[in-house]
Amino acid sequence: MRASRRPCRSLRQRNPLIEEAVAATLAMTAVGVVVALVFWLVTGVSPWPGLVLGEVAGFGFGIVLLTLASPRRRR
Repeated sequence: MRASRRPCRSLRQRNPLIEEAVAATLAMTAVGVVVALVFWLVTGVSPWPGLVLGEVAGFGFGIVLLTLASPRRRR
């Protein structure tokens, strides 16, 4: 009796959805930092806690939207 095994994926083959989620996380982080920095430079008021906490609240939603709306790549 032989146990059925799934073929091993090489480390070079990644799930495209995971790749898009990582790219979306980096994009949302960059946008959040830029917005907070520009707010601070323009107003002279620290963006903490109002702006930063508002960005954190929208962070997850932005990642989901960017991940699911990104074009699919075929491998």
